[in-house]
Amino acid sequence: FLNILIIMFFLKLKYFLYYYKSKIIKKRCKKDYADQKRIFEQKINQKNFSQKWFLNNFEVFTFFLPKNKSLKFDYLEVGCYEGLSSFYVLSEYKSVNAFFLDIWDMPNPNSKSLSRNFGLIEKAFDQNLSGFHFKKMKDDSVISMRRLLKENVHFDFIYIDGSHNGEDILSDAIEAFKILKVNGLIFFDDFLQYDNNRILQSYEGIEKFLSLYSDYLKIEYFQNNLVVRKK
Repeated sequence: FLNILIIMFFLKLKYFLYYYKSKIIKKRCKKDYADQKRIFEQKINQKNFSQKWFLNNFEVFTFFLPKNKSLKFDYLEVGCYEGLSSFYVLSEYKSVNAFFLDIWDMPNPNSKSLSRNFGLIEKAFDQNLSGFHFKKMKDDSVISMRRLLKENVHFDFIYIDGSHNGEDILSDAIEAFKILKVNGLIFFDDFLQYDNNRILQSYEGIEKFLSLYSDYLKIEYFQNNLVVRKK
């Protein structure tokens, strides 16, 4: 445990300026979007969500989405589970062109599984998003994003919340960056975490990505979530 604390300390020290600025943003977001979060929590009481992890990201996520709710933009979500964040985007942005990507099946052997009953999870996703218009993609994330690149499909905002294994995050980040528009954003979930069962930690995958693409991106937010903008 002490080793983990030391690792996290030096990681935050390395990115101290981004970390400090982001702390200010986070505090402001908690205040500015508190009412909007309460309204959304009431709205989802009528839906079938057994897990509500997305609410931990709600304020910061909202901060980086377009302020103009009528704006049409291209959105990709990698890792949807029961569709809580998917529902938020679709219910708030009526003109969004949304793609939702998940395998809804057992992950790679080196990735931690959240459940074994993916049939019920996918069914909940379909029910929760019933009535909305969107593109559902059930496949491996890397294969799917490479297919989108081949089809010349690009996005303004990509939310990566799939496997938290460092290897998977790195591969998802690389493929996502290829289909991200210039000035577009990638929002990473829960990258400052540690799991003894992982060979490559979340933050290690992210650090490798930041190193490889340092000349082509700008860090906009650095806390437990990471947000980068494509130059």
